[in-house]
Amino acid sequence: MLIRQVPICKNCPYRPIDVYMNISGVKLNVFDIDLVIEVGKRIQAIAELKRYSNAAYYDYFDFPAHELVGYKKVAKCLKCNLYLVVFDGCFYYLAEIDRFKKYDTEVNGNGRKVIRFPREMFKVLTESEFQQFWVDLYG
Repeated sequence: MLIRQVPICKNCPYRPIDVYMNISGVKLNVFDIDLVIEVGKRIQAIAELKRYSNAAYYDYFDFPAHELVGYKKVAKCLKCNLYLVVFDGCFYYLAEIDRFKKYDTEVNGNGRKVIRFPREMFKVLTESEFQQFWVDLYG
């Protein structure tokens, strides 16, 4: 079984700021939303982008549970669609997520709570197909 272990690039300006902790019994959850699709004056969708090397060899993709809960809440408040995107340097793996569905959490090899999505539920797109997907859906 493969476990995602992509180290953060020290020279890259993209540095995740995800924080999840309890402070005096109150949960603090800080995360970023990678893609926001706005058409006219309305946000139509949000998406989370994860990077995997050799994504085709994975049976499933792990997303941190606390992040997914936050994305679902934001999508519900905005009444917009929610997408998960995995990029491996060549292809985009894209899946729409039901913002009202409850997903089971698992503990991965690093001891973190994650939600696993099977690779089969993701469309595999080239860069031009990925761009065209958004145009076809929201353009």
